[in-house]
Amino acid sequence: MTGAAIAIGLGFCLLFLAWMQRYQLNTDGRSKPSNRNIRPQHLHLERKLLKLLGGKQKIATRLIQQSRLKHPDKSADWHWEKAIYDLERDRWR
Repeated sequence: MTGAAIAIGLGFCLLFLAWMQRYQLNTDGRSKPSNRNIRPQHLHLERKLLKLLGGKQKIATRLIQQSRLKHPDKSADWHWEKAIYDLERDRWR
């Protein structure tokens, strides 16, 4: 095998691995959403959620990612509104 063929094969392997990492399949066969578009279009939603969480960005990110796994067809703002609604609902129970 020539060096060029090895380089091309290695390149395809790296591209395939990158694709697999980005589009891992869930157990139900749906594509797992990537981290893009995790920020809301209306930034007041982000500020409100972070205020409810005491500024804990990691928790906010996790809540949004979990929501995106359950409802992949919804908009970014919807996920932020849902997280805010759920937190407020659970705090006043």
